[in-house]
Amino acid sequence: MHPSDLAAAQRGRVLVTWSKQATADPLEIVEATGARFRTRRYGWLWDLESQVYNVNAGHGHPHIRQRMHAQIESIAAANPNAVLPIREQLGRMVCERAGFAKAFFATGGSEAVENAIKMARLYTGKTRVITRKNSYHGATLAVLEIAGDRRKQAFEHAMKPGLHIDDPYPSQRVGDTSDWVASLERVLDQAGPDSVAAILLEGFTGTNGMQLPPPDFWPRVRELATAHNILLIDDEIFSGFGRTGRWFAHEHWGVRPDLMTIGKGLTSGYAPLSGVLVSQDVADYFAEQTLWCGLTHYAHPVSCAAAVGSMEVIAREGLVGRAERVGQVLQTQLKTLADTDLGIVDVRGLGLMIRVELDRNATPLHQLMRERGVFLPVRDNAFFVCPPLCLPEEAVAEIVAALADGLAQL
Repeated sequence: MHPSDLAAAQRGRVLVTWSKQATADPLEIVEATGARFRTRRYGWLWDLESQVYNVNAGHGHPHIRQRMHAQIESIAAANPNAVLPIREQLGRMVCERAGFAKAFFATGGSEAVENAIKMARLYTGKTRVITRKNSYHGATLAVLEIAGDRRKQAFEHAMKPGLHIDDPYPSQRVGDTSDWVASLERVLDQAGPDSVAAILLEGFTGTNGMQLPPPDFWPRVRELATAHNILLIDDEIFSGFGRTGRWFAHEHWGVRPDLMTIGKGLTSGYAPLSGVLVSQDVADYFAEQTLWCGLTHYAHPVSCAAAVGSMEVIAREGLVGRAERVGQVLQTQLKTLADTDLGIVDVRGLGLMIRVELDRNATPLHQLMRERGVFLPVRDNAFFVCPPLCLPEEAVAEIVAALADGLAQL
């Protein structure tokens, strides 16, 4: 089938996400390896979006594929509660790596967050959830309702108002504390701590800003949550599995959450899988109380195999350290580029999770960069540099040079 015919045929039967269907123009990907993928129209592109910010271990890794193939040859489908070696192995690996007692496995990030909220409500007997104003935790109605992301606007008329912490960038001091902490204390006081089941925070915020939190924020959240019998839920779906130069972003602030949601880099995008990791206290509670959570494809065996393979690759190939090292090189070169007259007003991030803000709308840059061999995610007046963690350090200069050329054209 001719490429144009294939694209038209797919559009005729398959809806495109987050788009007006008449104007959507997805790429046809024909090959992918490492930190790049090849399209029929533009050839090889450096993947600065890691597809959906999830291909942490890189495209086409043989070890992850072998893990999946072996599981397909063994047991490719099973009852959600069936005992399987791959399920035990993944549960043990991820809990030991993250320091939690038990894991609940879902299929996508939204499901993981919804189940974490259900657990918090069951455990505390309370209902309300506090999130950050610029947070994003998933696309289902229940999760959109509690978060601050603008993608809720089409449904907001049918939603209850959320409880949101102000999170301006850069943060400012308010007396002896930061404005983030002052806002949290104010929201908690207004809501009443006895009504709040959980405080839900991204380990490090994704495309809604990548704002570095002030140093007092995470410690004060932990302190207040403990004092008021509120569970602290850390959403590491975007920032986890090495993306920020740590296995999980909360490690930058030395704070332990009660629950943690995971996804995306868990399988490096090779199969759908997400999860909720729970502390010993929460695990003990559900030893005697019914856990009202479940899914048809719970802990799918092939997805579990992909996750085991991905975690093995990330550990064996030192990709967490590489993300920190190459991320520092990228930020340094991007900040040098910002010193030229190309319209960059800010560069910030952690590891290979970087946001670059422009003094103009960045949307045209997306097309300009595809023509220069780079797939660049953009949003409003910013673009994002979040490649697979296997990005070669020698590729940085090529990517930054292409960005300089594109910005000059813009």
